[in-house]
Amino acid sequence: LVGSILALLVGEISWPLVLAMLIAAVAVHAGANMANDFFDDRKGVDNEQTLGPHKVIQLGLLTPTQVRNGMVAAFALATLLGVYIVLVTDWRLFVLAVVSLGAAFFYTAGSKALGYIALGEITVFIFMGPAIVCGAFYALTGSVSLVSFLLSIPIGALSAATLHANNMRDIEHDRAAGKTTLATLLGRQRSATEYTFWIVASYLATLVTVAIEPAYWPVLLVAFSIPTALGLIELARTGSDTPSLNRLLRKTAGLHLRFGSLLIAGLAIRLALARF
Repeated sequence: LVGSILALLVGEISWPLVLAMLIAAVAVHAGANMANDFFDDRKGVDNEQTLGPHKVIQLGLLTPTQVRNGMVAAFALATLLGVYIVLVTDWRLFVLAVVSLGAAFFYTAGSKALGYIALGEITVFIFMGPAIVCGAFYALTGSVSLVSFLLSIPIGALSAATLHANNMRDIEHDRAAGKTTLATLLGRQRSATEYTFWIVASYLATLVTVAIEPAYWPVLLVAFSIPTALGLIELARTGSDTPSLNRLLRKTAGLHLRFGSLLIAGLAIRLALARF
């Protein structure tokens, strides 16, 4: 949505293409989540000792085969839409689509899964931030702007913060399962510092955008989410029990939604001012 509204500021856009990209992005994310459940279950990372909310396999709601089939269906839908997107735009997007699918699958698949060798946050940041926002902007305009890159940073950084909150909660469990994350490497206190980094980077990137392109001042609406962000930074620093860290995870995802909604609202105001 951020990439598309930025493209709309440049000129007319293809709405069927916007819809196709939106559905494809959701399908890839869904496939990645099902791959995470399936492979974590196969590797024994998800079990009765799992600290977070129980997943569908552990609850017996779905079998591993059903989750795997759901993963395949989601990735197949994303692939079909990806073919359409490439056919109506640019072959370069085929490379981005293949790499994105690979990142989603190999996040937990394989003996050197990205999420198991401390590459989870950086993978999520890249593919749920710059890749998806700038990719959408490129598909609609044929170029990548500095503003599209700068405003992709908060989207990716808050996604990484959400994952990191999950990994902070699971430090001891992941260590016991042989899973290496940045949280297991950094330890509890330094993990709180990394969490703060992702949150602060989101607001700094927005400020830099306005400093470089003052006409985008309406995106400063995201400042209304700062009190929530400060509360979460404090929770990351002081929370140590599982319920507190589960709350941190849930509320960080909520911050992503709140920040993103305010950012889109700011861009909509910028569009209205430019048009009228």
